[in-house]
Amino acid sequence: MIRKFAILILSLLLLLFGMEKCYDFFLMKNVNLKSSYVNTHKIDADVLFLGPCEPLWMMDPDLFQKYTGLKAYNLSTVHANFAENQLMLELYLRANKRPKYLFLYVTGESVDGTFNVFNTYNFPQFIGYHRSFIKSIVQAQDSSYIYHEFFPFLKYAYYNDFVNFNAFQGLKHFLAGRSIPYFPNGYVRPHGIVWDGRLERFEKEHPKGYTFKWAPEEYGYLLDLLEMGYRNDIQIILYESPMLNEIKPFLLNRDEIKNKISNFAGEYGNNVPYWVFDTMKISDSRDYFFSILNTNNKGSAIFNKTFADYFNQWQKNNSSLK
Repeated sequence: MIRKFAILILSLLLLLFGMEKCYDFFLMKNVNLKSSYVNTHKIDADVLFLGPCEPLWMMDPDLFQKYTGLKAYNLSTVHANFAENQLMLELYLRANKRPKYLFLYVTGESVDGTFNVFNTYNFPQFIGYHRSFIKSIVQAQDSSYIYHEFFPFLKYAYYNDFVNFNAFQGLKHFLAGRSIPYFPNGYVRPHGIVWDGRLERFEKEHPKGYTFKWAPEEYGYLLDLLEMGYRNDIQIILYESPMLNEIKPFLLNRDEIKNKISNFAGEYGNNVPYWVFDTMKISDSRDYFFSILNTNNKGSAIFNKTFADYFNQWQKNNSSLK
């Protein structure tokens, strides 16, 4: 009886171990999974856009290249905080040449620590292989998860609803020999998205307004990102895209946080600029937005052109920079 039980347990462990290795392999073959794609394919962009949803849905590398002549890639991921931004940049740099410029989205929401999160399920395929930089950040951001890596397959079972589809899609890409993602430049165009009502919900949840907090954890990872840029000779530029003006009265200390970010950037030894596009005419109308902080396709086209023109002028004024 004991022998049969031991054989059963051993067989189960071997099965789970085999499933884990299959998930490892197929997730790395999923070219639509940005963390895997940038770590296994040569992109070698001159410019990277990095941050959460706002740049993911707003910054079009093709338009930037059209107006500046520089090859760009959108490295942003959904709702990502600075810790996730750091891992995405690390994975990118391990397979690609360093970019000349990195545009990092920074605003009151991103330094607050309440609005953006660390999406652990974007990185389980790397757990156990790049412990030096993955495990430490995952442990800090998701301490209950990291201990599950020691039991076969549990690192995938823990977030199975988020990884199962990606693994099977990776199998499909492997069998089809696919090497180009659905969004080849990393930019996700917001097709068919209409006004999402987030402003109304925000006003209802915070009728007296909201006061941003300067989260020490977010500050630490933001500083780490700047250090990564400095070590790799990347010119990092912090920026904030347009927001709908209707929300500003409810952001009680927006100017204070904005000035704090600007002072922080200015005091950093690598002379990091902070560009804030909060006076654009499009911010006056919902016709250019589908959310408080997200422009629709019409608004994004205007902003991308404005952003590229601003960069071109800045580059002329700073011609001594690489």
